Amino acid sequence: MSQSDNNKSTTPQDKKGYVPNTTSKYYQEALEEYKDLLEDTDPEDWDKRIQSTGCYVENMALQLCHAETGDWRQCFKEMEMFRQCWDTKGNNKRTHTVDKQ
Repeated sequence: MSQSDNNKSTTPQDKKGYVPNTTSKYYQEALEEYKDLLEDTDPEDWDKRIQSTGCYVENMALQLCHAETGDWRQCFKEMEMFRQCWDTKGNNKRTHTVDKQ
């Protein structure tokens, strides 16, 4: 993935109308971490997998919120932002699994 492809997930709005809540302090912190990741010449496998979803910043914002608050209920804004990103990027189709009974 090229550097320009990586930057697409940090644009304020994608083609399907998803707009991240850039007022979230966790989003801003996550965006800074993402910029550092883009400069990393050998990112961790986990970072590569999350980056491939197109929702790296939203995922990191949610993680940062939970790490600071210790309560998912206080991270509703970040959770909703991640869900919208995940849905908009078509990740449910990409990661579809079948439950075995």
